[in-house]
Amino acid sequence: MIVLLLACSQPFDSGSSVHTGVDSGTDTDTASDTGDTVDTSDTSDTAPPEPLPLCINEFMPENVASAHDGTGAALDWIELHNPGDEAIDLTGWTMSDDPTEPDKQALDGLTVGRGEFLLLWAAGDATPGPDHLGFALAAEGGSVGLYNPEGQGTLVTYGSVQPDFSIARVTDCCTDADCLGFQFHGTPGYSNEPVVYETLPLVAPGSVWKYWTGPDVDPAWIAPTFDDSAWLEGPAPLGYGDAQATMIPYGDDPNNKWVTSWFRLGFEVAGADTMDSMTLGIMRDDGAVVYVNGIEVLRDDMPDGEILPTTLASAATTSETGFFSYTLDAFPLVEGHNVVAVEIHQYTATSSDLTMDLQLSGSRIVP
Repeated sequence: MIVLLLACSQPFDSGSSVHTGVDSGTDTDTASDTGDTVDTSDTSDTAPPEPLPLCINEFMPENVASAHDGTGAALDWIELHNPGDEAIDLTGWTMSDDPTEPDKQALDGLTVGRGEFLLLWAAGDATPGPDHLGFALAAEGGSVGLYNPEGQGTLVTYGSVQPDFSIARVTDCCTDADCLGFQFHGTPGYSNEPVVYETLPLVAPGSVWKYWTGPDVDPAWIAPTFDDSAWLEGPAPLGYGDAQATMIPYGDDPNNKWVTSWFRLGFEVAGADTMDSMTLGIMRDDGAVVYVNGIEVLRDDMPDGEILPTTLASAATTSETGFFSYTLDAFPLVEGHNVVAVEIHQYTATSSDLTMDLQLSGSRIVP
């Protein structure tokens, strides 16, 4: 077996970088200052083997929000790259996080097309499918190995890595001298070359919303299929007590107002599977919980635990007219019709005003 060891020995910090030797899968007589070549094959005067046609291009040992699999789970991930002109059938290829057990996970049933990138989920459970691996990566440091059917392989070792930072070949280089660097959020399934993002407006400020007020609401109100035809509607900002575009009721007693008001808006998305993040801005007085297609995506100035119509906001708002901005994962978005639902909670039942407006945009890599 011939294995090239690329050592990522420095724990991550804001000033660190990682340099590697040549990842060719070939035996050498020298070692770089960061890696050693491990050759367990016959050392007779034979020609060196051909470089591996495939490489570990990028991996993330502690994925929190950079990418999600088909079930919405944020799992450790490994990206393979085929820089060649022909597709590579991975029958007989293996991967492992343990150099003493190189055949830990077979990659049978997978193919990497020419010039393409294959994303694998280091889930610790291979049962969901061939793109899920039976081992997970260790954020405190470890190794990732890739081996071809002849036993030739590449082993990358790494130190501690912070959440949502990937270790990536900065120019998608599989066979020439190159370095591994750190990338925030990484580019799972895409080239590691600098990428250009485009922003797509999804919900504009001042949009017309459906709204419901009262002491309670139908528990199914956040569902995309919920029938809100009985709800009133009006343009944002919605609320009372200030210069809102739409004034909404708050009950009969100004000293004991309804704590919560509910809002819904449908919007269309094209190319949902290409979105990798959302930017959400919310004008809220006082606290808010936001759902996209029935999934909670933001809890702002609200307590943990179950949220009831009587749940008070954690504090009075610090801005009644500005938008609080958040970057969120785009996985709740679906192709076609989507629904965003917002509940606004008062800090006290005697509060003099309530406000809600929201803007939402998606971000994706320009092909």
